[in-house]
Order: sequence, then structure tokens, then C-alpha cells
Amino acid sequence: MFSLQGTLKGFDQTINLILDESHERVFSSSQGVEQVVLGLYIVRGDNVAVIGEIDEETDSALDLGNIRAEPLNSVAH
Repeated sequence: MFSLQGTLKGFDQTINLILDESHERVFSSSQGVEQVVLGLYIVRGDNVAVIGEIDEETDSALDLGNIRAEPLNSVAH
């Protein structure tokens, strides 16, 4: 499981996003959260599930080394 975070610099009618200062947080059930620095990043709109604002004070207080996440179940059609 992962999340992508950054500063929204632009978007279009199909929700394609331009993120600056972006990073990916990769969650694991066995170790802490790994942060991968991406920089300027473009995301296709059909890959976007949720967009929201992050409270920077709360986010900086998180101890990412102690956060664990179980993998998501497979999607059944």
C-alpha cells in the first residue's frame, strides 16, 4: 500500500495532477513507512482515488517508523 503526497501545482478536467515536492509513502506490515522522494510528478486522473489537504503540524508529529499497515485484499469482480 502506498500514498503519494506533494504540493498541487495544477490539474485539468480529467483530474490529471501536477505535484511538486512530492514523495511516496510505502507502507508495510513488517517495517516502518518508507518515504521515496519523487520531486515534480504528474499523475494521470484515472489513477486518483482521493485528494485532500494535509495538516502539516499533525503530519510532522507522526512517528512513521512505528506505523504498520496490512496489505489490501484483492478486488473480486
